[in-house]
This record gives sequence, structure tokens and C-alpha cells, in this order.
Amino acid sequence: MHSTGDYIEATQSFNAEFWGNRTALFAEYIAEDLTERQWDGISRALAAVSSRVAVEVAASKGVPQAPRERVPLPPSDPPSPPAED
Repeated sequence: MHSTGDYIEATQSFNAEFWGNRTALFAEYIAEDLTERQWDGISRALAAVSSRVAVEVAASKGVPQAPRERVPLPPSDPPSPPAED
């Protein structure tokens, strides 16, 4: 919309009536050409963003957050077993 100079006022909803040709082409591309792996990546990215936003919104409203439980990783170079005699 910005590249063509078209402007949609905030009072109008974004739907098939108010979108341009480029939006239709992009919608067709994502519906037909993305692989399952790409959709999985998009879904994971959206889930990560959603989680982060939920935490930020809760923090801005003063909701206490439970500390995240973490399990320590094993050493990257574990010690060798004792030598057998």
C-alpha cells in the first residue's frame, strides 16, 4: 500500500475489498508455494513472539512472573572414566 501511495484509513477493516493486487499475489504465494518446513518455521517464530509479548504485557501490568525452571547442562567435556587396573 505504501509503495503505490494508496492509504487505508484506520476506520476501514483490512479485507478482500480493501486490499490491492500485490496483497493478492502475496497471499497466493504463501498459500501455494511455501513448504511444510517453511510453515513450521513461521509458526515457531509467531509462537516465540507471542510468548515474549505475553510476558512483556504481564510485566507492564505488574503481574508477577514465576521464575523459569532450568536444568543445568552437562559439562561439554565430561571427565574420562577412571583407568582400569
